[in-house]
Amino acid sequence: MAQITSSSGGSPGAPDLSTHRLIHEKILQWLRSETSLEVDHIDYDASLFELGVDSLGAASIAAELEQDTRTTVNPEVVYELETINELAGYLDSLPVAPARQTDRSAADAGPPELQDAPAAAGSDGRDSDGLLQHYERLNRRVKSLKEQGLYFFEPEISVHDGAWVVADGKRMLMLGSYEYLGLLGHLHLRNTAIAAIEEFGTGHHGVRLLAGTTTVHRRLEAKLAAFMRAEDAVVFSSGYVTNLATLSTLVGRGDCVIGDQWNHASIVDGCRMSGAEFREFKHNCMDSLAENLEKAQGRRTLVVVDAVFSMDGDIVDLPTVVELCRKHQALLMVDEAHSLGVLGKTGRGIQEHFGLEPDDIDVKMGTLSKTLAGCGGFIAGRKEITTYLRHHARGYIFSGALPAGQASVAIAALEIIEREPELVERLWENVAHYLRGLKTLGFDTGNSVTPIVPVMTRNDTITLEMTRICRSEGLLVIPVCFPAVPLDAPRLRTCVSAIHSRQDIDFALDVLARAGRQTKLIVS
Repeated sequence: MAQITSSSGGSPGAPDLSTHRLIHEKILQWLRSETSLEVDHIDYDASLFELGVDSLGAASIAAELEQDTRTTVNPEVVYELETINELAGYLDSLPVAPARQTDRSAADAGPPELQDAPAAAGSDGRDSDGLLQHYERLNRRVKSLKEQGLYFFEPEISVHDGAWVVADGKRMLMLGSYEYLGLLGHLHLRNTAIAAIEEFGTGHHGVRLLAGTTTVHRRLEAKLAAFMRAEDAVVFSSGYVTNLATLSTLVGRGDCVIGDQWNHASIVDGCRMSGAEFREFKHNCMDSLAENLEKAQGRRTLVVVDAVFSMDGDIVDLPTVVELCRKHQALLMVDEAHSLGVLGKTGRGIQEHFGLEPDDIDVKMGTLSKTLAGCGGFIAGRKEITTYLRHHARGYIFSGALPAGQASVAIAALEIIEREPELVERLWENVAHYLRGLKTLGFDTGNSVTPIVPVMTRNDTITLEMTRICRSEGLLVIPVCFPAVPLDAPRLRTCVSAIHSRQDIDFALDVLARAGRQTKLIVS
């Protein structure tokens, strides 16, 4: 249990500017305002987690420390560090402004017994243990969850049987998969992949520009361009690399890139990597986008948005985005990872959904790993864009080609979508039934209007307990907490597929209802 001294003898003294005392005061302030504890002093080796400093508390304390120390403090790291001593060591390792450096002295570091003793070096002169201690410390929460039986990530799937899987040795209904049309085990995809492997082998001869391009790649790119109503398409070896490579190539220093604050991490990373000024607008707020476009005026500007937001399941207001981009002469890139095969009457994505013209989106990004049941990513658009990416995007030039077997899978999946539009209709019938059932039970499903349906918990403990109960009853749901989502928005991330039967969805609703009542998330 954390060691604290109750408020009976007054303050141990006025705080000075030492890192330890500064952190001590900030934590005391938070505990006094957010908990019922009357605390005057915390032992520097006490567990802050046991005191009740949760993820929101860590973010609040980090923000105050950042302001007072003029450093950039990562709240994710603060959340993982358990004691004042550890937090002090972290803060002391950060770059600081010159004024803070001159204000600090050796005496400010705290008494000798609180300072880290130098670790012994190995025979090669390297302190191997010391080098790894940082990562060991940051892994403690993972270790703790595993010890408590609450680690639900990387479930090991050994059998795939339609909508059901065997995960970690238990048969479960899959309610967390990206395969929205249920094509992962489709016979046509399997046979097409086998034929391509027999013809081209299991891998590739190198990168696309040198010796890695096959006739299958060319057929896939032509098929994608036609499906996305674009002039051309270029295929990459992964969806993440597609966003990283494209964004860091299309804009650079002196330019501006503007994105929705809820965009996928691969988009955010690509924007940062580009070297352009990176601005974020409030989620799906067109006034905020317009304001940012005004500030970027006069520079080459790229606006990038998700079509369907991957954690919340809502759809971007694309017609207004298009209008604003035209007004401000900005290029527009849309990530269709979760809309291809989902939105639109025939599954052609957000353009079909809103009835937009083919050239309303300049850069259309998509993945081959979700609805298309393979792996890889692509960009579709004008030939000027795709040609430039082929010869300048480092993620394309220096990545091995997508194996022909995988490229052929995407072609086969597109053929199925064109041949069987009823799959999209069945998907949306399932979405309607599932969403209606959750709302009737009293669950908060956020802004979702798509197959991505969050079950909002607002609490990490409830999220993990809900996951435990669901999986114990044969329902594979995905827990999502900070930093994948905001600190105050943990959830179960559930996904509906066309392959789910009505009985499957009713089973899922029954299990979620029992879990919700047991955790008091719902009361019905």
